[in-house]
Amino acid sequence: MAAKSGSIFMKPRSFRIMICSALVTAGLILPALVSADTRLGILPQPDAVHIRLSNQNPAMVQEHHHISLGKGINPVAFSWSGVRLDPDAVLLTPLSDPESVRVLSAAMPPDGAGLIWQVYSSNDAVVPMILSYLPAGLDSLVTYTATVNAEETELDLDAKLILRNFSGQSYEAATVRLDPDTIFSTQIQDQETRQVSFPIPQNPEMAKILHWDGQTMPHDPENQDTAAGIPFGYEITFPADVSQDTFDLRPGNVRIFLEDAQGRTLFTGEDFLPFLAKGDSFFLETGRTRDVIITKRRMKTDKTQVRRNDKGMIQVFDQIITDRFILKNTGPTPANIRLIDRIPGQWEPVDMAHAYTLEDHETLRLDIRLDAEETRTFDLTYKILNIFADKFTQHNQVIYQ
Repeated sequence: MAAKSGSIFMKPRSFRIMICSALVTAGLILPALVSADTRLGILPQPDAVHIRLSNQNPAMVQEHHHISLGKGINPVAFSWSGVRLDPDAVLLTPLSDPESVRVLSAAMPPDGAGLIWQVYSSNDAVVPMILSYLPAGLDSLVTYTATVNAEETELDLDAKLILRNFSGQSYEAATVRLDPDTIFSTQIQDQETRQVSFPIPQNPEMAKILHWDGQTMPHDPENQDTAAGIPFGYEITFPADVSQDTFDLRPGNVRIFLEDAQGRTLFTGEDFLPFLAKGDSFFLETGRTRDVIITKRRMKTDKTQVRRNDKGMIQVFDQIITDRFILKNTGPTPANIRLIDRIPGQWEPVDMAHAYTLEDHETLRLDIRLDAEETRTFDLTYKILNIFADKFTQHNQVIYQ
């Protein structure tokens, strides 16, 4: 229920929330809503305003009010001007016993810039209510600044929320909720963009690594027309059990800075941080290096366990494959390498010459430390099971209707 499309750069709008009741003695007459002998009370400012910003979707505003209701049916009106709101996303919710206070119906005046609710109350009472709506032009984004010390052993992460308000409504004091763990107070005027710091976990685990992924990197870089460097940067992890303050991180751009020996801060790169759950790790890329060269070669492919049909045609077989990895460090310093390789389908190891960790059923992660000017070679031999011949696969497909 996003707000309807339309220009949000228009004259400031005003919200008016009104109660119509024969028992209200102060106020003005609203001829379009009530009869001549009914008086109208103008509701004061809300007791509290909450702005909910989830997943970078349009913001939802919730205003907390205390509304005086008389016994019987009370017209409650909410009107706006100068901005488009989705009427289906404007809700009035009583925070009381549903048997004593109920919202019976909602109607829209002919001008389409308001709503009128009929609220039933079993007795005279001041009832707490929440008014929820989605204003167009109120949204946010998150940016991070990562500062790495000169030894590249520690990383400090700072988070900023950029709150943009072009809705036509100013919020003098609002509680902003990014998620259940991130809540803070701020103010935001109409047509203002405000940058606000908010707390995030600190002291993450950090390691400087080179990240080679066989799905995206060339397997024979020395025979490429242009040399493709290997991404390097920092792997960060916020352990889930460090403290009660550890929580998920929202997606956002990360600007990475490095302190030098003289205490100056140098900009080294920018990356995008996806949603990072508690305990997860993420690689922040700061650049690429050609000091390390990684080559992957297919050395052997043998069919085994061949199964044929009555005509002698191959239907199903297994395959033993040997892949060779050649790692060269031409630089003057050691390199910590995170090597990612994938083996699709059903498989089992035969002779794996290097230790590995399975991240899922087909993704292997190898952590390798390569000394300065070292060359290392190792083979990974594995068996892919139950490979179907092309014609068998063609004529034995599962077709979904």
